[in-house]
Amino acid sequence: MSPGTVCAVLVAVAASALPAAASAFVFTDGKAQSCIVRGVALREYAAPATDPTVKDRVGVTLPENGSYVIVWNPDRLKALPPPVHDFIFFHECAHAQLPTSVELQANCAGLKAMRAAGRAGPAVEAELEAFFKNSGYWQDTLRCANRVVEPTPEGMLKLAPPPASKPAG
Repeated sequence: MSPGTVCAVLVAVAASALPAAASAFVFTDGKAQSCIVRGVALREYAAPATDPTVKDRVGVTLPENGSYVIVWNPDRLKALPPPVHDFIFFHECAHAQLPTSVELQANCAGLKAMRAAGRAGPAVEAELEAFFKNSGYWQDTLRCANRVVEPTPEGMLKLAPPPASKPAG
């Protein structure tokens, strides 16, 4: 082998030994998106369906080195209708961005983020509602995502300074 070939083989072997780099989620329209938490793209990876981490799940967000990782079950993910497939990304990302382990909070923030990204709207949300069978869980998600916070007459909420302490004496 030539020195160049040996070098290329060594680089390939070294690269294969490195942990998987952060990969972006691919939506059903082929566009990719990374989940960003505190300015950094989370690591995401696909696990075999037999992996106990994702065995009964489509995806899961787990703590990892002071941040999070999203683990996907590609078999279950690809079996979902397109709007649900795409919503799951926003849901799992919300678990890390908030952070929360409360499913309803992740649904609410995920739906808001999906809307903000231009990936939701009446037709998509009707498909999501049908998938979740118009359940109380989905209705709670919609109520939360549709909640409008009314500004105060002065505008945004302002905090009053703490009361002055009285001198001891």
